[in-house]
Amino acid sequence: MPWVIDGSNVLGRAGADLRGDDPKRQLVRLLASFARIKRTRVVCFFDGPEPASFAKTLGSVSIVFSGAVPADDLIVKRVSSGRGWSVVTSDRGCAARVQGRHVAVVSAEQFARELESLQRDEPADAEDWQAWFSDPKNRDRF
Repeated sequence: MPWVIDGSNVLGRAGADLRGDDPKRQLVRLLASFARIKRTRVVCFFDGPEPASFAKTLGSVSIVFSGAVPADDLIVKRVSSGRGWSVVTSDRGCAARVQGRHVAVVSAEQFARELESLQRDEPADAEDWQAWFSDPKNRDRF
């Protein structure tokens, strides 16, 4: 079952500082571990413009920045063309808009707790690092 993540909601519920790109990068790395462990695909949406040095993929995770459009609108559009998605959001409006579309809605709080447990239990492996460095935008980060 593929996942659609409201990235800003998850960061907000995890208590992360939303200024800058580092919390977003950390979330994407956790999502890559989640996707690998669960053997699934993940699309993570963030509000706002794409930073110049932010990768569009990491493993089975695709990252989408919404630009001038609200990320919620892009999330609704993404799940409207299919079935079986799990949508992670705590935005009541977004949840209401996707509810009748044969998707499961998971709260950002619940999903953040699952990611935190993964972070404690699962170190990054060679596959995660290979996926990370395969994107040229990530090569100058270290």
